[in-house]
Amino acid sequence: MNDKPNYKTWIRMNKLITIIIITLFFIIIALLPINIYIRIISAVFALPFLYMMVILSSSYYQFAPFGGNYQSKIHDLIVSNLKAQEKGKILDIGSGSGSLIIKLAKAFPNAAFIGIDYWGDNWEYSKKQCEENAKIEGVSDKIGFQKASASKLPFEDSLFDSAVSCLTFHEVKDEKDKVKIIKEALRVIKPGGSFVFLDLFMDNKIYGEYADLVKSVKELGVKEIDLIKLRDEMKLPFLLLHKRVLGNAMIVTGIK
Repeated sequence: MNDKPNYKTWIRMNKLITIIIITLFFIIIALLPINIYIRIISAVFALPFLYMMVILSSSYYQFAPFGGNYQSKIHDLIVSNLKAQEKGKILDIGSGSGSLIIKLAKAFPNAAFIGIDYWGDNWEYSKKQCEENAKIEGVSDKIGFQKASASKLPFEDSLFDSAVSCLTFHEVKDEKDKVKIIKEALRVIKPGGSFVFLDLFMDNKIYGEYADLVKSVKELGVKEIDLIKLRDEMKLPFLLLHKRVLGNAMIVTGIK
């Protein structure tokens, strides 16, 4: 086993490499001494892939530890906003490679934790990776990991004192109504329990009109709720403010 944790970024490397290869292919065709019309068509096809390559590669750098380390910084922000009980039970919805839940385990050493994720083939995360990272970080005795969808959590009502989630809800494929996913997350939190959810809540293609979303969330039976744009809480590099990255990101915190 490695002596350093392996935390993947939110940018899928296989997707980035595929886009880079396609982009280079079209650029090379456009530069070859062949029929001018083929070159022009190749150049036109190269443009959208070049655009995606710049956005994804820049985002990967900014999220990675060797770059801006913004993935870790955002997880730190979630931890700092969570009003958790010292000996409570905390749920992480969408654990990925375990970065956020491990930070929580270090911040609340007397609490117990469960992390769930679907860990599908489309992602570069795994349950085994989470467990190895937790062991390396010395918190494996505090955390249990389970494979599950955020749309149907395998837990009884009011089981957890707190719950967190980071950029997971919009990725859930088995439930189109994302408000129902928020409702499902709140279902497993005890009355008086706390939550911090970060997602692309301002993207109306995913969540509908912002005002309607705010109204819907407030009607889910929470006592306190606060909605904060991520860009107002943290200074983000220009390219991370792109709508396809974190431009629509918002933190929803509150007490059930």
